[in-house]
Amino acid sequence: MGYMNGKAEGAHRLAASYNITAAEAERRLDAFADAFEEVLGTDMEGSGEVYRRMAECLGLAPAEAERFMDDFQEAVETAYEEQP
Repeated sequence: MGYMNGKAEGAHRLAASYNITAAEAERRLDAFADAFEEVLGTDMEGSGEVYRRMAECLGLAPAEAERFMDDFQEAVETAYEEQP
């Protein structure tokens, strides 16, 4: 199995399904990573705060942010399964 950049591949696949650019998909992923870093190790961990912060940063509803990240995880898993 070869090396695959999961973030780039996931962003590419989401760009197509969300009708956004790959750069916008990566920007959304970066917003999630930033929010996750802020919440990690606090009493807000696991409370949905990460999605709320991501959504606030991007002008989305928290449910949209959560759905985007769920779709990203699925896209990456599918990409890995498709590798030879």
